[in-house]
Amino acid sequence: MPAALSLLGIVRPGDRLVAFADDFADAFARGFDGRDVVLVGDSCAEVFVAASEGFDASLDAEGPHLWWFVNSIGWFGLRVPDLRALGRAAREAHALLVVDNTVAGLFGCDPLRLGAVLSLEALDRVCAGKAPRKLVAVSVARSQLKRHRVDAAAECAHALLEGCGLAKLDLPVNEADVLERGLDTLDVRMQAHFDRARALAEYLAANEMVRNVRYPGLNSHPDHSVATGILEHGFGPAVEFDLIDCTACEFFSILPDEFRTSPAGGATTRLSAPRGKQGSTIRLFAGTDNPLVVASTLDNALRN
Repeated sequence: MPAALSLLGIVRPGDRLVAFADDFADAFARGFDGRDVVLVGDSCAEVFVAASEGFDASLDAEGPHLWWFVNSIGWFGLRVPDLRALGRAAREAHALLVVDNTVAGLFGCDPLRLGAVLSLEALDRVCAGKAPRKLVAVSVARSQLKRHRVDAAAECAHALLEGCGLAKLDLPVNEADVLERGLDTLDVRMQAHFDRARALAEYLAANEMVRNVRYPGLNSHPDHSVATGILEHGFGPAVEFDLIDCTACEFFSILPDEFRTSPAGGATTRLSAPRGKQGSTIRLFAGTDNPLVVASTLDNALRN
C-alpha cells in the first residue's frame, strides 16, 4: 500500500506523511523522497496530532499537505484504529486521512463514510485469489473532490494499480472477467471468511498450545470496543497468535503445503509469519474451507 500511495503521485515533496505502520516501515522509507515521513507508535488521534505539530498544512491545492495513513485492520496485533476520531481530528488539523482497507475490505469497513479521504484496497480477496497480477482499488471521497489537491486523485477513483504503473478500468478481458465474477459472489464469500475467522479465533483462544491470540472480535483484544463500532458483518478474516514450543518455520514444515502456497484471498486458509520464520508469530487468513478441518489440522501440527 505505501507503493500504491506513492504511485498515485499526490503525496508530493514538501508534504508530511504521518503513518502508524510498524510492519510497513521499510516500505515507507522508499518511494517518498523529499517528503517528511513520520512513523508513530500508536494509531490514536492524539498521537497523530502530536506528530503533525509544527507543520503548516495548506488548504491551497498546490501548498504543502499533511497526510495521515492507517489501516482499518492491520499492523502487528491486528489493531483497529478509531477511524471516526481520526477523521474528526484530521479535519481539525487540515490533514488528509488515507486508509489501507485491504484486510477488512469494503464489505467489512467503509473508511470514506468514517472520515477518510482515500481508501486503498488490494483486490486479492475480491478476485477470490485468482487475479493474475496485484490489483489495488483506489476510492476517493466525493466530499473531497476538487479540494486539498485530492482532485489530482479524482481520476484515480476506482482505478486499478499494478506494481509497475497505473491502469484504468480498461482491463484485459481475462482480468475483467475474474474481477466481475469475484464481485458477483463477494458478499457471500466475505461473510464466510469472517465467520470462519471467528470460529478459528475462538478455537485458538481455548487452545493451551498457543498464546496471545489476537482477533478484534475477542474481548481480550485491546481494540475490541472500537472494532464493534467501526467494522461491519464481523471482525475481519484475520487472526494472529503466538506459538509456544516451536518457530514458525518448524510449524510450517509440519502443515500441509497448501496452507502456505494457496493464493492470497482464495478459498484455502492461508498462514504467514509476519515477524519472520524464526519468530513465533503466526497470522492466519481464513478461507472458505471447513473451519473444523482447519482446526483439526492446526491441532495436529501443534501436537507434533
